[in-house]
Amino acid sequence: MKKILLAALVLAISAPAHAAQPCLRLSQIFNWNSPNDQTLIVEDYQHYKFKLSLMGHCTGLNLHEALGFKAFGGDALSCLTAGDSVIQRDVIGPQHCPITKIELYTPEMQKADKEAAKAKGSTAP
Repeated sequence: MKKILLAALVLAISAPAHAAQPCLRLSQIFNWNSPNDQTLIVEDYQHYKFKLSLMGHCTGLNLHEALGFKAFGGDALSCLTAGDSVIQRDVIGPQHCPITKIELYTPEMQKADKEAAKAKGSTAP
């Protein structure tokens, strides 16, 4: 009996270390901001922010009122991952911008980005 209680205690203590990171679900996208042509900051309905790094330059992201997101999972509950795409409509047609990296955008990262933008003399997200 003591072994079972000990095992339960060990699992309870280690559970937060193995807790899943928040994921950016297609159906939960609330807002976005594009500080440059290679980065998209996306906020979900729980107000988690995610930093999406994009392959190449996706010009005009900050000019669009609507963006599309294509996940290979296929449904609204799918989490965006590297290899999925951001889609924007352009004069020529849809532009697909592959996602190379997704990470939780922490307040510390936001502060560092604002300071870097201020040092460059531009506005930050």
